Amino acid sequence: MSKYARDARVRDVMSRLFAKAEAGEYTVDPRAQRQLEEVFRTTSWGFREILLVVVVARLLDGSYRASTALYDCNPRALYEGPMVDELRARGIPHRKSGPLNIAKAARGLDDAWAAQRRPRAVAQRVVELVRYIESLSRDELENFAVVVHARFMDEATRVADLFVEAEPASDAAFLFHMCRRLVDEAPDAGNTPQRIVGLLMRAYHDELQTGLRVGGYEDRASVTSTTSKKPGDVTEEQLDGTIVAVYEVTVKPFAEQRVRESYDTVRAFDALSSTSTAEVIVICRREDVHPDAADLGATGLCVSRLDFQDLTYLFVDIYGWMMSKLISLPPDARRHFHEQLSAYVQDINTSETVKRVWAEIIRDATD
Repeated sequence: MSKYARDARVRDVMSRLFAKAEAGEYTVDPRAQRQLEEVFRTTSWGFREILLVVVVARLLDGSYRASTALYDCNPRALYEGPMVDELRARGIPHRKSGPLNIAKAARGLDDAWAAQRRPRAVAQRVVELVRYIESLSRDELENFAVVVHARFMDEATRVADLFVEAEPASDAAFLFHMCRRLVDEAPDAGNTPQRIVGLLMRAYHDELQTGLRVGGYEDRASVTSTTSKKPGDVTEEQLDGTIVAVYEVTVKPFAEQRVRESYDTVRAFDALSSTSTAEVIVICRREDVHPDAADLGATGLCVSRLDFQDLTYLFVDIYGWMMSKLISLPPDARRHFHEQLSAYVQDINTSETVKRVWAEIIRDATD
C-alpha cells in the first residue's frame, strides 16, 4: 500500500470513529474505562498517543500485535502524518512524536517495556489495555476504538475551557507582572521563559525594523540544540541566516554540566557552519548563575561573566531583561506582544499549568 493510500485510510478510520464518538454510539466496559482514565490522567501524553496508534493499527490490520511486534505498523508514519492532522483539526492536545518517544526501540508493549517507563503504573495500564485490545472481536474493537476517540475529544473540550480571553494590554508594568508570574509559577520545563524571551525579541526587532529575525524560540525546550542544529535556545540572525547572537534561556542552575553541554553544542554548530562563536548570553535568574562566574558589579542587566575555554558566557538577569525590552517598545508593539503571548497560551499543546496561571492573572487584573 502506498503512503498516500495508507494515510487516506487512517484519516477515514479516525473520522468515522470521531463521528461515532460525537454521536455517543458506543458502550463502556467499566474495567477498561478505569485503565483508560489512568492513562489520560498522566502528564506524559505519549502513553495515550501510543494507545491510539495501537487501536487504529489493529483496525487497519487485524493480525497486528503491538504486544510482540510494535513496529510492524510503522508507528512514526501512522502518527506523525495523518493522526496528528486529525487531532489538530479537532483541537486535541498532542505531541509531535509522543508515541515514538514513549516506545522508542521497544520490541513490544509488554511487561519488560513497562518496567523501564515512568510512571511505571501508567505504562502497565497501557500493557493491560493492549492485551485487552488484542482479545477483542472486530465489532468489540470498533466499539473500544470509539471509546478511545471519545476520550480524546473530552480532552479538547477540557483544555479549551481553561483559556481566559484577555484584551491586549500596553501597560509595561502589567505585562512585566504577567511575564514574571508565568516564568515563576509556570516555567513548563523552560518552555515559558524561552517563548517569552523570543516573543519580546521578535517584537523589538519588528518595531525597530532592524532586519534581524529571531530563531529557536518556537522549539520546545526539550528539543536539544544539537538535534535542531542551532547553537543555543534562541538566536538573532541576519536575513541570510548568519547568526549574530546566541542565547541560552533558563530558570534552572546554569552550572558546570550545562556549560559543558552548551560549549559542545556551540562548537559543533561552528564546525558545521564554518563560524566562530565568541560569546553566549545566558538569560537567567541571579540564583542560577554559574558559581564560578565573575560578578561584574554595578553593570545594570549584565550580572556576571564566565570564560569557559575559548567561549565567554555573559549572564543577564531575566527579570531586568524582560522589563528593559518591554519599556523599549511603544504601546502598539506591547499590545502585539500581548496578543502573541495570548496565542501561545491558547495553543492546544501549551501546558495546562501555563493556561491556569494565565487565567489567574487575567482574573486578578479584572477583580
